[in-house]
Amino acid sequence: MEQHDQERSWKSDPRLHHMDAKKIALLASFADELAAAPEAQRMNLFLDLHRKMRQSNLVFSSEERDLLFSILTENLSPDGRKKAEMIRRLAGQFSPK
Repeated sequence: MEQHDQERSWKSDPRLHHMDAKKIALLASFADELAAAPEAQRMNLFLDLHRKMRQSNLVFSSEERDLLFSILTENLSPDGRKKAEMIRRLAGQFSPK
């Protein structure tokens, strides 16, 4: 599956229909920015996403985070999924409880 098709498919995944449209719009905008950004600028985009979420008072529940992770990793190879899970665990260690 091409990256463009994959991006379109996660945005229209029926499992997201119950999620707040503002959250999906923010994620879609972030995904577009991330895809267009040089690798050296990607960390700043993650920081900007965090700032935008705080400013908008948007919080993803643990169920929403699990669903998004599942959707975004389902087409990865087993090795790619392991790497994504490792990054997810590391990021979770730095998140406020």
